[in-house]
Amino acid sequence: MKIRALLGVAAAAASVVVATAIAHVDDPKARDLLPPVYAPAYRSAEGGVAAETFAQSGMHLKSWLPLNSFAGTPTSGNDCWGYVSPSGREYAIMGLSNGTAFVDITNPGNAQTVALITGPTSLWRCVKTYGTYCYACSEGGNGVQVINMANIDGANASQPRVSLVREVTVGGTTNATHTIFVDTASGFLYRAGGGSHGLRVYDLRTDPGNPVFVGSWDNVYVHEAQIVTYTSGPYAGRQIAFCCGGASGGQVNTGVYIVDVTNKSAMTQLSYTTYPGAKFCHQSWLSNDLARIYINDELDEGATTNLTTTIVMNVANLSAPFVEGAFNNGNAAIGHNLYIKDNLLFEANYRSGVRVFDLAQSAGNPPEVAYFDTWPGDDLPQFNGLWNIWPYFPSGTVIGSDLNRGLFVWKMGPAPASFAFPGGRPTMVPPSGGTVTVDVVPSAGTTIPAGAVKMQVVVGATATDVVAVPQGGNRYLAQFPAIPCTSQFSYSFRVDLPGDSYADPSGPSSAISASGLSVTLNDACEAQGAWQLSAPGDNATAGLWTNADPVGTAAQPEDDHSATGTRCFVTGNGAAGGAVGAADIDGGTTTLTSPSFLASGPNSFISYWRWYSNNQGAAPGEDSMPVLISNDGGTNWVQLELVTENAGAWVQKSFRISDFVVPTSNMKLRFVARDLINGSVVEAAVDDVQVINYDCSVAADINRDGKVDGADLGLLLSGWGQAGSTDLNQDGTTDGADLGALLSAWAP
Repeated sequence: MKIRALLGVAAAAASVVVATAIAHVDDPKARDLLPPVYAPAYRSAEGGVAAETFAQSGMHLKSWLPLNSFAGTPTSGNDCWGYVSPSGREYAIMGLSNGTAFVDITNPGNAQTVALITGPTSLWRCVKTYGTYCYACSEGGNGVQVINMANIDGANASQPRVSLVREVTVGGTTNATHTIFVDTASGFLYRAGGGSHGLRVYDLRTDPGNPVFVGSWDNVYVHEAQIVTYTSGPYAGRQIAFCCGGASGGQVNTGVYIVDVTNKSAMTQLSYTTYPGAKFCHQSWLSNDLARIYINDELDEGATTNLTTTIVMNVANLSAPFVEGAFNNGNAAIGHNLYIKDNLLFEANYRSGVRVFDLAQSAGNPPEVAYFDTWPGDDLPQFNGLWNIWPYFPSGTVIGSDLNRGLFVWKMGPAPASFAFPGGRPTMVPPSGGTVTVDVVPSAGTTIPAGAVKMQVVVGATATDVVAVPQGGNRYLAQFPAIPCTSQFSYSFRVDLPGDSYADPSGPSSAISASGLSVTLNDACEAQGAWQLSAPGDNATAGLWTNADPVGTAAQPEDDHSATGTRCFVTGNGAAGGAVGAADIDGGTTTLTSPSFLASGPNSFISYWRWYSNNQGAAPGEDSMPVLISNDGGTNWVQLELVTENAGAWVQKSFRISDFVVPTSNMKLRFVARDLINGSVVEAAVDDVQVINYDCSVAADINRDGKVDGADLGLLLSGWGQAGSTDLNQDGTTDGADLGALLSAWAP
């Protein structure tokens, strides 16, 4: 597999980002928006494992509430904030496309939704708190929603836990708002953005349930702002706003505007400072000593830089700030929002998730010390993934809001245990069961209780917990249950600790139930060979199937899938650094058909790796790719799957052939890629096609004690006439054929 630099891909993607940022500076979010990831909620206190595996270091997932966990099934997530009630209970406040959700995370491993206050449908929403009130705004209008949280603990059963008090629409010419900020020290709320607005200010001091409009500052568009009341030094007693924005919606003279907002009737700009490579100054946060601000620019990644860049600006003198430098972590994702707690800088960086940097080691070039990537697969500079982060809970819990995947709840620190598999992880397990060895090493100060190491086996929708048996030291042995032959299943490990559970962060492993296999077709697609690149009726005018070393774009893979070699089948192949739609499918259908192959029996499977993308362009998500199979050489076809998944990655699919057609010696496989409706970017690729035949014979050692003897004979006779582990030939009944197989293997 070759590795080609992705600079051209990033530059091409960035050119689309910049070009489409017209009607609203955040239009790239809408353009890049992918379908939500709906999945079962994960709570570590319940055991089990999350539905997806996330790369992580120094941050441990305690709960994950995907978007379908919230009322009204929102289609996207956005901002988040935190609230601690007077009783000390901790709550995550999550902005959603359909409103504002409140989640009790007092036990971070058992996050539970409390309420949803609906609001205008919007991709953008922002939430903040003051006293027992939450304030929510959006680009959808309705001004500022004032939400009462006084009963959020549910102490008064006759009252709703949260309730909408009013919507404040006075102040300015539009009710849309991009973000809000509350200076809790002075008691003022600031609306930023919304149309071409700068700051609109409201007094919360007298009645926080009824904010009073007191002034505005509209010299430039303000995208985000942080307002601080200084308590010492030359600015003591003054309220200072650090505004990210600029003219023309923030794209002209973009940078940091420092404004003295103490006098709401005469707010005064103290300075404007930009920085090298500035494209769109998005958000910033002050250091604890108020000497620096750390800035993220939402449009520089892939444009003026190819790495996630954080700008460091000295603001000790508010009238004369200067840029001290910038740093990155070698990642390509877009930086979005950042915050500082103690000496740690937390960044929500879209497709690379949350990244944590240690400012104590260096204020200007801090090392990355922890991360949790909420976007499995890639770190491309696109507007998907983690939107916001909030690290200020007294308990040390950290929350993050993801545009596609909902609410994440984490704890930081060393893992309570590590997992290792000295004999590897089996990918094929006999139908009668098998074993796997795992070493579970507790961290310092952690004790693993008896029966706490568990393996969870998931077959279809059924999950089974198996307690691993201690083997001495930190080694455990887990026994797989009997699983019907050719069933594909997953298994994972965890440690159930008092009041919580910690899962092996490497996630589930996939396996199949079988006693053995043979491969009768193994095509790495390194050459066209007898594959056909078209079929009668094809009419696409561009992006036709070809066998090539793929040239990556934001829609097409950069590498084939094979561990060795470089080629695969791909729809079109443009020049390196070309635009995303330079060689995609246009105007119709293009068909790829395999040579004839042999499928020899009921346990033959067809397997292939495919890539499909239809989430770019003016009308994303309107097309699909049928995958078909024929057992008569291509006269008649049956659909295996209809591909609509925009994974942005190679995906393996495997199907039992006999579930669709009778296996023959004249099988063919077909991929029909197409662009049929409105203008959109459609790309597809195929690699590593195999036909795998599984052996379903079951070992005669029924009780798995290492020998075939009278104990196994007794079990077989007790299961006579039934299916299950005594049905050695898996024909549905324990009978004479199984008895003969056992006697032929007799080895007491």
